[in-house]
Amino acid sequence: MEKEELNQQELLAKNLVYYRKASGLTQLELAEKFNYSDKSISKWERGEGFPDIFVLKSLADFYGITVDDFYSLEHKKVTVQQSKKRKQIYMRLLSFGICWLVTVLTFFLLDTLLGKDYSGPFATWLVFIYGTLANSIIFLVWEYIYHYRFTRMIAASLVIWTATLSLYLTFKVINLADLVLAFVVAAALQVLEIIWFLYRRKKQKN
Repeated sequence: MEKEELNQQELLAKNLVYYRKASGLTQLELAEKFNYSDKSISKWERGEGFPDIFVLKSLADFYGITVDDFYSLEHKKVTVQQSKKRKQIYMRLLSFGICWLVTVLTFFLLDTLLGKDYSGPFATWLVFIYGTLANSIIFLVWEYIYHYRFTRMIAASLVIWTATLSLYLTFKVINLADLVLAFVVAAALQVLEIIWFLYRRKKQKN
């Protein structure tokens, strides 16, 4: 019988591959979620080593199965993870939607209070620039919560540039200063962000 031909470690390795692929994750993505290197995941899936019982329990909870299912020939559907992904998407969209709703309401409120004859230094359209910055920050927070390193770098970059643009336009509109050098600082921060991302990725692989 097939069950007799496979030893426990080979069966575990095959099931680790199955459930990872069923969840739609690469070895690197799974490694990032559990703070392991993708080389460790690869070794487990080749049967050259195996995770301890605590890691297996975490993986089982993540896939919505039991530890015993890793040693079974019968595969279960990974449904919990899919629902989690949908929940993550819904939570993001909801938070972005609320942020933009607040932005639009703030714009109309200011526009109404200041009136059409307002000639002060502040421009109400700046509210949309601040709203973009707020959404970038929300994006970054979600990526930290869900441990997506690549999109976290993208979110951090958006925060850098939207914050710089907000600062520049605010000072430009109210005629305080021309902060062109702010973009130079932003470029330097962007380079540092990329270097940090590459360093962390290389360190994790090692």
